[in-house]
Amino acid sequence: MLSANTNDLERLILQHIPRDALMAFEDAYFDGDTKGRSRASDFEKGHRPSAAGHIKHFFNNESFFEALQAHGAEPSPLRGTKLVVGRLGIFNIARLNVPGHKWVNLQRSASRKKLADHNDAINKKFIQADLFQEATDPVVGTIFIVGVMDGTDANNISQLTQVMLALPAPNMKSWLYISTITDFVKLYDEADAVAQVDNAKPILRTITKKQTDNEQGN
Repeated sequence: MLSANTNDLERLILQHIPRDALMAFEDAYFDGDTKGRSRASDFEKGHRPSAAGHIKHFFNNESFFEALQAHGAEPSPLRGTKLVVGRLGIFNIARLNVPGHKWVNLQRSASRKKLADHNDAINKKFIQADLFQEATDPVVGTIFIVGVMDGTDANNISQLTQVMLALPAPNMKSWLYISTITDFVKLYDEADAVAQVDNAKPILRTITKKQTDNEQGN
């Protein structure tokens, strides 16, 4: 469930994650998925599901790495099955696959759990605020770029159908915020519209009666 402080969390993300970077992450996910499925289709039918899972992981990691690098997020090195993690503003950025909308067993990855722990300050400030103690502004957080695999292609290989942006709760049992990237990028347009409001007020110039030679106008 989304918190009552959705707008605050959205503003925090807008402040630190550029629109172009977010759109590049979405494109990278679809690009990696397409390449992986194409390569996996060469395997025999019985091997395809397993082959696709491994191959798509590597293609997705490479395309995600390139997108992070192109936007100055300084991604961690490509190395086998390790997570690729970048950094934009206060946020660590990493990938997360969710097969068939099955939002379970997300805690099994120790690396992702460690990244989610960074959202503790965000959780305390925006979600579980203490009435007797003012929460400090977060200086670090984690965003997962979530690929939802709930489709299959002509070769019966699982297919990416949706890419989402999500802030995991520190315990990885819920989301502090989640949205499709398609919906989230619309917020940049809204923010631009607010920033460009024309507050200029026209001022009429007072025209005084022309006088010449003397005070009587003679």
